[in-house]
Amino acid sequence: MKKCIFIVATLFAVIVVACSETSDMLLSYQNTLQVGVYSRHTKNDTTLVNFVAYGEGRSDSLLYNMETVGEIFLNLNMHADSVRFILQTQSLQDEMFVRYSKSLEPVSASGGITMNLHVDSISTTHVFIDSVAVSHPAVKYNESLENVKIFVY
Repeated sequence: MKKCIFIVATLFAVIVVACSETSDMLLSYQNTLQVGVYSRHTKNDTTLVNFVAYGEGRSDSLLYNMETVGEIFLNLNMHADSVRFILQTQSLQDEMFVRYSKSLEPVSASGGITMNLHVDSISTTHVFIDSVAVSHPAVKYNESLENVKIFVY
């Protein structure tokens, strides 16, 4: 029993020493869904005027406040597998439900890890959003790729 405890303690110490440099240690909790806004009619990118967005059940729930946007950045909840956003433009309000799965992936051979997300599905209430297309389902830390396209009326 003592030998087993010694082996486990030694392995733990090796892992801690291997990941002791902060430049190599990356545990991401800031994965952002990047959403492009497109016209349903022309399929070209467009903008939303007086746009307001809230993330449900978060202390920082107000994400956008009366802005003109052509792309939207929505932080996903790392403690859940789905999130609901309330999106408003002009006098219209839509809701967007995002379901996703999480996985840990190594960053470097010396011990860093990051949490990556994979968008499983997106649905809306179709008030001003006509349809949604997931163009890049992998949501990775510090990656600048459009994950989702929303087509608006």
